Amino acid sequence: MDILVKASALLLVSSLIGLLIRRNSPELSLLINLASVTVVFLLSCSVAGDIRNALDKVSRLTQSAGTYTYPVLKCLAIAALTRVSSELCRDASQGAASSAVELMGTLCALSVAMPLIMSVVQTIGGLL
Repeated sequence: MDILVKASALLLVSSLIGLLIRRNSPELSLLINLASVTVVFLLSCSVAGDIRNALDKVSRLTQSAGTYTYPVLKCLAIAALTRVSSELCRDASQGAASSAVELMGTLCALSVAMPLIMSVVQTIGGLL
């Protein structure tokens, strides 16, 4: 919770500064936003590390937990990174790049989820 408050405050302040600077220097505004997003991304990596440690403990307790949880978490990470990258491209008035990032994120998430999908299909096929 504490890290969320810090990240929100950082992003709010950087957004306000970016809005003030945008008229005179749109490039500097974009760099400020990019820097703040990078800092928040690094902060979120520490939280992701805590989640991964918890999942490792669960994996040791049950043999198949990692098989199902890791692809889901990877898809969530891909979705978050895709969303941030896409919005940064939109802020830079690069609509085509934003769409390309979204397409690539979708394909990457599908690629990561494919083993999980195949596992579910095989399980259903075994029941029939």
